[in-house]
Amino acid sequence: MRRLARRCLLAAIAASVLLAACDDGNDPAAPGTAEVAEGVTFALGVAAGDVTDATAVLWTRAEPATALVAEVAEDDGFAEIVATADAATSADRDFTARATVGGLQAGTRYWYRFRAGDAVSDAGTFVTAPGAGASPRVTFVFGGDSDGRRNADGAPVFNEFEVLDAAAGEQPDFFLYFGDTIYGDRAPAARDVDGFRAKYRENRTYAALQRIAAATSMYNAWDDHEVEDDYAGTTVDRALYEAGRQAFYEYWPLSVDHDEPLYRRFRWSRDLELFVLDERSYRSPSAAGTCAVDGSPDVLPAAAAPGAPEGLRAVRGFVGLPPELPAGCAEMLADPARTMLGAEQKQWLNEALRGSDATWKVLVNAVPIQEIVALPYDRWEGYAAERRELLEFIRDEGIENVVFLTTDFHANIYGPVRVDNFAGGEPVAYEAVVGPIATEPLRASITDAVGDAGAAALGGLLTSVVGVDCAELESYSYGVVSVDPDAGTMTVASKDAAGTVLCEKTLTAE
Repeated sequence: MRRLARRCLLAAIAASVLLAACDDGNDPAAPGTAEVAEGVTFALGVAAGDVTDATAVLWTRAEPATALVAEVAEDDGFAEIVATADAATSADRDFTARATVGGLQAGTRYWYRFRAGDAVSDAGTFVTAPGAGASPRVTFVFGGDSDGRRNADGAPVFNEFEVLDAAAGEQPDFFLYFGDTIYGDRAPAARDVDGFRAKYRENRTYAALQRIAAATSMYNAWDDHEVEDDYAGTTVDRALYEAGRQAFYEYWPLSVDHDEPLYRRFRWSRDLELFVLDERSYRSPSAAGTCAVDGSPDVLPAAAAPGAPEGLRAVRGFVGLPPELPAGCAEMLADPARTMLGAEQKQWLNEALRGSDATWKVLVNAVPIQEIVALPYDRWEGYAAERRELLEFIRDEGIENVVFLTTDFHANIYGPVRVDNFAGGEPVAYEAVVGPIATEPLRASITDAVGDAGAAALGGLLTSVVGVDCAELESYSYGVVSVDPDAGTMTVASKDAAGTVLCEKTLTAE
């Protein structure tokens, strides 16, 4: 391995045989970029992602266009390089680069950096996944919804991403960073790939994001704001979609290329498996148009159901909505042909869940699946037939210990997931929705729309009528998950930037 490292490094410096000598499937060099450039800088840090028990994808951005070597060591001083991989940056990829390293040992901490001649990036570190037969304690963090826009004076519109420093302080094995990792559609809205790239570069200027990216590995997935608010993949402008998709794939350490599906799975020990979903690319058009009232989306469709609790039905009148849904709305929500996952992803997920022998099956889920009843059409409730199909599959197949981890809703909402919350029945899964890293929390948004009394009513509705375990709607936050194999438990908590617990739930394996 050391001989290969020396050979690759010499090749990078010489440039003449860089890609031919070390072709390992990493980012290819564009014509004319296979030489080590002068004055190379790594202004946006490094990241590692899609880690398995033997591999990791390493990321950086280096200007000007240059050949790179990624170096991996088992010590932070890089006394002995144990793996290398080659990559190159070019203007065609906005000077980003990914390099995949293999042959790593399971459950081991590594340090990595990028080199272009004498120029060296900051170092990052990650832990490889334990083997499928190992059973250590696992701790990880999760979050999303990070709007990094700055005002004219350079100050952030929302905050400095402080919750990410608190998340990094948990010393997590990895970071699930998914859902609205940028807000590409907020002014100035991105309309082409360069516009989306600028949004990622802006977010990467936040030191807290650079720090957590260097401190642990990540798994990334997207939601709507990486392209356009509430978009459906079957109807969105294709050029805009492809531009957003290209930039997303350029700026995260993904193990898949931009023309490959974003959904994927990762095993972390005997006790934990992650199923990363793509809930945008394949989804059918929203029901919001059909279910609109006076041109505005109906915010509480479940409240119109004949079996809904009286207190829930009364809320429709409180927010000025008629007691019944518009014509065609209920039929559209119940249409089994409408999909969020698409046929291939749904089949993949069903087979993966059925075949998993991990104790805990974690679904990395872009939008809430609980029946929260407010603002439903962009969520699983707006695709009610497929929601029922998925939950009945989990129930009927006897798939135990399924946990949905979710962002998008800008609030912390924890609760059991039932096929039909208002018809009763045992929960078939659990969901923890975590609040935003940096965008307006739900309480403020509801207050702006219907006043302070309406916002207060929503919190009471969620706890007293819907029956969630916890509803905290006001805070920037992140989630932290601890899997304790000795106790057979998974504990999920939402915390703010000070580390204060906002919601917490300990689940015991069936």
